[in-house]
Amino acid sequence: MPKKQKAGPKILARVKSKKGFCTAGHEIGDEFILSLTTPEGLCVDACICLVQNIHNLIRTKDKFWEDADAVVCVDCPDKVNLVTFKLKKINFKL
Repeated sequence: MPKKQKAGPKILARVKSKKGFCTAGHEIGDEFILSLTTPEGLCVDACICLVQNIHNLIRTKDKFWEDADAVVCVDCPDKVNLVTFKLKKINFKL
């Protein structure tokens, strides 16, 4: 069992909207904390779509992502049963 991460930036992923039926059961308002590891309960399709944006929020120092107020909206790949996640950096000090 991996140890819990104690330090590093964290990203809050909140379900902003949902259209249709999400097979993973995500509902508006669901929240996930991501960082260098993924949280339990986040579907793999959503995780794949969020990864690049999370990486940018965590790692990029010279872009607008560095701003603590930066928010990114990301859609899951299912355009019929669309779930949109809002990503926000909640702790940006290593």
